[in-house]
Amino acid sequence: MKPNNNNQIFLKAAILFFAVTFIWNTSFTRDKQQADEKKTAAIALSFYKTADGKRMVVAQVSSKDDSGKLVFVQWVKINFYSLGINGKSLLRNVSTDEGGKAQINLPPGIPTDTSGATIIAAIENDKVYNDAEAQAYVKEANLTLTLSGKDSARLITVLALEVLPNGEQRPILNAEVNFGIQRLFGIAPLGDEATATTDDNGMATFKFPDGIKGDEKGKVVVVARMIDNDVYGNVEAASAATWGERLIPEKNAFPRALWEPRAPVLLITAFSIIFGGIWFTYAFVIFQLVKIKKQQYKPDELNIAI
Repeated sequence: MKPNNNNQIFLKAAILFFAVTFIWNTSFTRDKQQADEKKTAAIALSFYKTADGKRMVVAQVSSKDDSGKLVFVQWVKINFYSLGINGKSLLRNVSTDEGGKAQINLPPGIPTDTSGATIIAAIENDKVYNDAEAQAYVKEANLTLTLSGKDSARLITVLALEVLPNGEQRPILNAEVNFGIQRLFGIAPLGDEATATTDDNGMATFKFPDGIKGDEKGKVVVVARMIDNDVYGNVEAASAATWGERLIPEKNAFPRALWEPRAPVLLITAFSIIFGGIWFTYAFVIFQLVKIKKQQYKPDELNIAI
C-alpha cells in the first residue's frame, strides 16, 4: 500500500506544481500585455518667476490619441523632484488639469549647483501611461523695472541680474526682454516689436509709445518679461504709471441703436403696432366666426305656416 500512497502524493504534488505554474504564467502574461498596452506620454517643463517674487515650475503632459493627434493628458499624477548631491528629493506630486498642466511653487531652500536648480517631473507607476521623465536646469534671476521721464520722453529701463548661491547678483548679458501692459485677460505687447536686448551692464531700455489706453486716471501697469529663456525660464517685473490715455466713460453705457442690445424706441413702437394689428385681425376674424355660428338657424326652430 505504501507505493500507491507515494504515487498519489507525487501525482498531487505534480498537479499542484503545474497549476501554480499555469496561474503564474497567466498572471505574468496578463500584466505584460497590460504594460505593453500603456500609452506613451511626453512631459515639457517651464519655469516662471512672477513680479512678486514667486517661483513656479509647470509640467505639461501630452500624448497621441488613437487617430495620431497630439492631445493634452488630464488627471495624471506628476511627481516633482529636486536633484542635489544626495540624489532626488520629492517636492510634491500634483495631478494635471484640463490643459494637461501640473504646477507647484518652488520652495526657497531647494538644492542648487553653481547658482541653479535641477527639477525633475516624472510619471511613475501610472495605470494608463508608461513611466516618463523630464529634467530641466534653471538659474534664478531678478528683473528691476524703472520708469522715468514724461510726455514724449517716457522710458522703461530694465536691469536683469542673475542671483548667485551666496546671494550676490551679476548682470545678465544679451538677454531679450519683452515689454507690455497688463490687461484684463493677459499681457498685451507695447507694439509689434516691443523688445530690447540687455547690454554689458544688464540694462535694456524701451520707449513707451503714444496712444496706449489707460483707466479713468490714465493708469497703466507696465510689464517687462524674459520669455522662455534657455537659462532663466520666464521672469517678469511690473510697475504702475499714469502714462496711458485717460478713458472717458460714455454718458450712456447702453445706448439704443440697431447694433446694440437695446433697440431704438421708434423701432420697438413700429413693431408693436404691426404685430398688434396682426393679432387684432386674428381676434376679430375668430370673433366674427363665432358670432355667425351662433346666428345660424336650425330646422326644428323654423316656424313656417302652411
